Amino acid sequence: MKAARQEQQHPAILLIEDEEPIRRLFELTYGEFHLITVGNVEQAFDVLRQRGEEIGVVLADHYLPDGTGVEVLAWARQKLPQAIRLLTTSHAHLSQAVAAVNDGGISGYITKPWHLEELRHKLEQSMASFNRRQREIELLAGKRETLIALAASIAHEMRTPLATIRMRANAIASHWPMLMALYHEALQDGRVETPIRHRRLQSMASGIDTIQQEVDRSNMVIDMLLASAHAEQPDTSSFAVYSIVQCVTEALKHYPFEPGTASRVHFSTDNNFDFFGSDVLAVFILYNLLKNALYAMRVAGRGDIHISLHRGIHGNELHFRDTATGIHPEAIKRVFEDFYTTKRTGTGIGLSFCRSAMRNMGGDIFCESSQGEHTLFRLRFPDCAHV
Repeated sequence: MKAARQEQQHPAILLIEDEEPIRRLFELTYGEFHLITVGNVEQAFDVLRQRGEEIGVVLADHYLPDGTGVEVLAWARQKLPQAIRLLTTSHAHLSQAVAAVNDGGISGYITKPWHLEELRHKLEQSMASFNRRQREIELLAGKRETLIALAASIAHEMRTPLATIRMRANAIASHWPMLMALYHEALQDGRVETPIRHRRLQSMASGIDTIQQEVDRSNMVIDMLLASAHAEQPDTSSFAVYSIVQCVTEALKHYPFEPGTASRVHFSTDNNFDFFGSDVLAVFILYNLLKNALYAMRVAGRGDIHISLHRGIHGNELHFRDTATGIHPEAIKRVFEDFYTTKRTGTGIGLSFCRSAMRNMGGDIFCESSQGEHTLFRLRFPDCAHV
């Protein structure tokens, strides 16, 4: 019983290595850690699915009899994002390991043959990093609970007055033609002593549309806040196969663009693909990206948005690119963190929601930027056949 409690208290290191002598050496050398060792990809997936909550570090050999360590670590990134993911590789395959680090699939790599003390130091560092993450996750969980309660309160308090505003605006809009006809009739009969200037009439007419647009925008913000707050608890039972073109089209159709901004969004429908997940989540992800890009374009006083689709061997991707202010290199490292924002009025939950939503659908999101030039978000969706 004491040993069981100790295992629960100390996170495990999972080694995925097909050579049994190396596994034995690992167990003998690093016995001070809680260790789990397996010999192939299939066994690794079984352990990760059944015991994932107790694993803090995953150390995988690059090439295994039934696959690669990169595959296992990429899967662990989606399902166990808190775990530290390390790849062991030879100097001959170092460039592939570096590419996997840059792509975000792994946390780092260790070259073979191992230097045992250097590896011990790396494992200690990784375990310390995992423990820091766990403490941060606990703190963020408290913030998220507060956010959920706040979001529910805002939704409850705002929905009713917004519905009233919409109802009144719709009533004015429905009677506006008749009111204008009566006004012009009175004007012709000389019953109006001081005519309303034409520009003022146009402003009043367009004001009705503005009210409706602002109500739509406010409702969208509330919906996004609620979706962001609940991003960690998606209803996967509603997941199905959807067309990415239909989701983008839906998002662009219903997003409450300010006058003149919709024409600055360019969408290429080439290379359409299907994905397994939630069309609602996909639309909200696009809403967040649109909101951020349009804000950056407004600050820069220039820019356009280009949305394109791409097929690849690692998954299909949607590329969302804006040519506005770009993102500072230091900020890129943190853009997906909970509650991180560079805006005065930002909440720091929009891009965090995007990452959680993409990973809950089995995909991922990446950010690349050149400050002062452009920002690119790559949304990677898994192939439906591999879900």
